[in-house]
Amino acid sequence: MSYYITTDATCDFPQELVNKFENFKIIPMTYTIGDTEYGIDNQLSSKEFYDAVRNGAMPTTSLITTYAATEFLRPILQAGNDVLHICFSSNLSSTYQSLLIAVEELKKEFPERKIFMLDSKAACSGEALLVYYSLKARDNGMDIESNYNETIVRRDHICHYFTPNDLYHLMRGGRVSKTAAVAGTLLQIKPMLYANVDGKLSTIDKVKGRKKALLGLVNHMQDKMIAKENEVVFIAHADCLEDAEFVKEKIIEKTGITNIIIDYIGPVIGSHTGQGTVALFFVGKDKIEPTDDLLK
Repeated sequence: MSYYITTDATCDFPQELVNKFENFKIIPMTYTIGDTEYGIDNQLSSKEFYDAVRNGAMPTTSLITTYAATEFLRPILQAGNDVLHICFSSNLSSTYQSLLIAVEELKKEFPERKIFMLDSKAACSGEALLVYYSLKARDNGMDIESNYNETIVRRDHICHYFTPNDLYHLMRGGRVSKTAAVAGTLLQIKPMLYANVDGKLSTIDKVKGRKKALLGLVNHMQDKMIAKENEVVFIAHADCLEDAEFVKEKIIEKTGITNIIIDYIGPVIGSHTGQGTVALFFVGKDKIEPTDDLLK
C-alpha cells in the first residue's frame, strides 16, 4: 500500500469497517447546535444528536475549508505517501471546491507526490461504498492512477435511495416547498429520493405510509441491482434502527444478499435529513432515473 485513500466525514463510513483498513483517513467536519460547535474535539454520540433534533434542535453545518484540507493532507504527503481523495458531491456542497484548491496548492508544494482528487457524485454511505471498493482495489494491489480511473467508472453505479420521515427538514434545505411539506405531513405522504448521476438529489416517487416507502427502497434495489457486484450493501438510518432492520430483512428475502451493514447517518448529513431517514446503497446498472421532481 504505497498510497493513502482519504475522504470526508460526509461519507458516514461504517464504524465496524473503519479500523479494517490501513492508510485510510477521514477529514472531520463540524456542525453547530445553538451556540455550540461539535464534530472534532467536542462530539455528541449519534443518539444524543438525534435526541436533540427530535427535541427541536436545528443543526447547521460547515464545509471543509481549504486551510483545514491542506493541514489534514500535508502530513500524509510529508511522510512520503501519495493520496487519492474521494470527495463529497460537488453538487451538494462547496467542500469539493475547497479541496480542489487545497490539492492544487499541495501539488506545487510536493511535486514529487501523486495527488488525485475525485468528485464522488455521492453522499452519506453512497460515498462510503465508493470509498470501500477503492480501498479494496488498493489492498488487492491496484496502483493509484488505475484506482482513480476505475473509481470514476464505478461512481456511476453506486445507487442511493432514501426516504425521510420528516418533510420539514427537506423544506428547510430547499428540497420541498412549504406547501408540500405541510400537506405531505398531514396526509402521511412519504417521498423516495435518490442521488442522480450528477450527484444531485431528486425525487423518484411518493407513497402514502412509512411501510410502503421502506418497501419502495427494496423494490428500486431489485430493479437496479447487479447481484454479482454487490459484495456488501450499506443501510444508513437517522436513529430508526427498527426500520433499517426491516429493510435489511426484506433485502435478504427478495435478493438473497446477506452481507448488509447497518449504521447511523452521521450528524453532518443528519442535520439536513432530520430524524427518521432510512437510506439504502448498493451497486446497480446505472444511476439514471426520471427527472421530474414530484415534491416541488
